[in-house]
Amino acid sequence: MRIVFLMLIALVSPLALAETKVAVVDMERALFLSDEAKAAAKKFEDDNAEAIGKVRSLEDAMMALKEKKDKDGDIMGQDELNKLASDYDEKARERQFYLDKLQKQDQQWRQGFFRSKLPSLEEKLKSIIEEGKYDVVLQAGAVVYSHPSADLTKVLLERLNAK
Repeated sequence: MRIVFLMLIALVSPLALAETKVAVVDMERALFLSDEAKAAAKKFEDDNAEAIGKVRSLEDAMMALKEKKDKDGDIMGQDELNKLASDYDEKARERQFYLDKLQKQDQQWRQGFFRSKLPSLEEKLKSIIEEGKYDVVLQAGAVVYSHPSADLTKVLLERLNAK
């Protein structure tokens, strides 16, 4: 009985889907590719230029230490090699500290930006859905496959940039 029921569902489901207009959208991708998000990201980078510069200078210093070891390591004494390794490890820890801090700030900025723009984003998506008379719109990340013509992300991005 159970098998017959499952077979019946399998046969009827394609017929039901044939009449249903389905689309997918990646709201987050559309938002963060928008001109407004790019400008806000640039401002975030400018606001955090000091920390970004610190990470880059630490990376440069680490590279210089590595090059020095590669170049002169064979003729250096053990004390010099240990000091070099210690300096490298210290710079690596400091770099990681600044990277972690920047990543946390970036994540907070992204979440805040997304939350602040969500009402506008939903409004624009709703108008696209109504205009296209879609019955179902799924989050793109939850879909295994969709035909490119069923993806509303580009249309949403165009609406976001249309201001």
